[in-house]
Amino acid sequence: MEQALKIERAGRPRDARLDDAIVAATIELLEERGYNDMSLAAVAERAGTSTTAIYRRWKSKSELVAHAVFRTEGDDVVAETDNIAVDIASMVRWAAEKLARPAALAAVVGILGESRSERVARSTAAAMASKRVIDRLNRAKVRGEIRADVDTRVLASLIAGPVLNEVFAGGAAHVNERWIAELVSIVLDGVRPR
Repeated sequence: MEQALKIERAGRPRDARLDDAIVAATIELLEERGYNDMSLAAVAERAGTSTTAIYRRWKSKSELVAHAVFRTEGDDVVAETDNIAVDIASMVRWAAEKLARPAALAAVVGILGESRSERVARSTAAAMASKRVIDRLNRAKVRGEIRADVDTRVLASLIAGPVLNEVFAGGAAHVNERWIAELVSIVLDGVRPR
C-alpha cells in the first residue's frame, strides 16, 4: 500500500519532447522579443502546450530562461580527461556556446532586472556549475597539473569571464578555436616572457 502511494504521488514521467519544445520556444522568443516582452503564455503557444505544463516544470520565467539558455549539466560543462588544457578548452567552448547567442544577452539583461530573490535563485545554478569547475581544477592541483598555490576560484573565473567580456563588447565573432587556444595558453602559461 505504501509503495503504491509513493508511485501515485510521483505522477507521470515528464515528456522530454515537450521539454525540448518549451526550451526551443523560449530561445526563439528571447531572440525575437527579448526577456521583458517574452511571456510564458507566448512560450506555451509556440511550444503547443499550456502555461500550467510550463509551471509544472519550472517555477518562474527566470528559471525557465536560465535552464533554456544556460544549461549547467553535461560533460562539456566540466570536462575531465587526462589533459587539463583540453578540458579548459572544452569548458571555454561551453561558455562560448551559451554566452555568444542573442538569447544569452537577452537572458542576462532580463534576469538582472528581476527581483533580488529571483536573481539569487538563478545565481545558485550558476554557482553550482562554478563549484563543479573549481572542484575539477582542485583535482588538477592534486594531480600536479597546475601549481599548488593557484587560487582555483580565480582560475575558474578565467574560463568564462573572457568569453563574457567578448560578448558584451560585441566581439563574439572572435571567439573561435584560435581564440580559445590562445586563452588556454594564457591561463596555463601566463603572459610573462619565458
